[in-house]
Amino acid sequence: MTTSTGTRPADDVEVVRRVLAHIDAGTTDEGESWREPVGNYLDPGRFAAEMRLLRSTPSVFVPSAAVPGSGDHVERVAFGVPLFAVRDRDGRARVFRNSCRHRGVALVEGPGCSHALVCRYHGWTYRLDGSLSHVPHPGGFPDLDPSARGLVEVPSAEVDGLIVIAGVEPGAPADLAALADGAVWRDKLLPASRLFDVSTAVRPMNWKVLVEQFLEGYHIRTTHRETFYPLQYDNLNVIETFGPNSRITYPYRAVERLRERPEETWTVERRLTFLYQLFPNVMIATFPDRVVVVVVDPVDVDHTTVTSYALTDPAVFGDLPGEPTPGGKLIADGLLEDDRMSAGVQRGLHAGANEFVEFGRHESAIGHFHRTLTDRLDGT
Repeated sequence: MTTSTGTRPADDVEVVRRVLAHIDAGTTDEGESWREPVGNYLDPGRFAAEMRLLRSTPSVFVPSAAVPGSGDHVERVAFGVPLFAVRDRDGRARVFRNSCRHRGVALVEGPGCSHALVCRYHGWTYRLDGSLSHVPHPGGFPDLDPSARGLVEVPSAEVDGLIVIAGVEPGAPADLAALADGAVWRDKLLPASRLFDVSTAVRPMNWKVLVEQFLEGYHIRTTHRETFYPLQYDNLNVIETFGPNSRITYPYRAVERLRERPEETWTVERRLTFLYQLFPNVMIATFPDRVVVVVVDPVDVDHTTVTSYALTDPAVFGDLPGEPTPGGKLIADGLLEDDRMSAGVQRGLHAGANEFVEFGRHESAIGHFHRTLTDRLDGT
């Protein structure tokens, strides 16, 4: 069976049909294979070209749940550029460059909530819409035009639970088309409106190696023998692409309980994990008790910052802080196993054994990612 390509992934019932067909046939979705040159992971020139592209590319900044109410704000370094998101008094989420217009000090450090944004260095104060509202001792700045010294906003939009930006490069086209249709993830992400955990770490690997670890189920049995494999299948996925993005479905063994039930009663909760890869650097993974949004930020050829936002549905798991269920340990253990493998890949890239990395037909979502990146670097 081949990978499906279209403007929108299949509905839940069709995905279950495809999963059950794969179980019966012992197959998985397949697409084109891909060979990625090792130099594309290790060459500083290639990395610099990727960063130039990424800074001009629409991307997900943070989930909406990171700034749920007026005055809530959160910062992140996106492709080397410090930014922050804040929800203004009208309920609109905005993204600004994280720099005071006086001396450039970062205004936001970590998450928080405030009625105004005050620079801790000299007290310049900005409204939540970014406009400059107060300058101490204004007589020292006789030529200052407050209307022209507000915070520098990055074009953004809120799309069904995600805050997306047009690009961090000054003058980047404000084109959010590839991330503008939230119908693809809406029903999976929107119910998870409570953010209960954020973690950030620097990983010793290239950003593309980290993206790759999410995009195939070929490793489930060998890498996750005691974590995911007892619950899921090895090398059995439904793979769909929509524009530059992908969705990979990882079925749980419990999906077979649907065989004897009418299709109109089928539900996928606790039976399927959906992994959305939103080009270039964000993954959304649905689990039975949470949704995890993973943001991958390149640092250099050998290092990447990974920020994970864990969200849950307060209607199901309440509105208390902390882990909603013990399932978090299983997920954390599985992700740790993935990270160990990716770190091993990065070390192996430096060994000089291979000229290219080989991705098979059952790893076609990775091929789609690399093909999209290469085409955009080539301007095609």
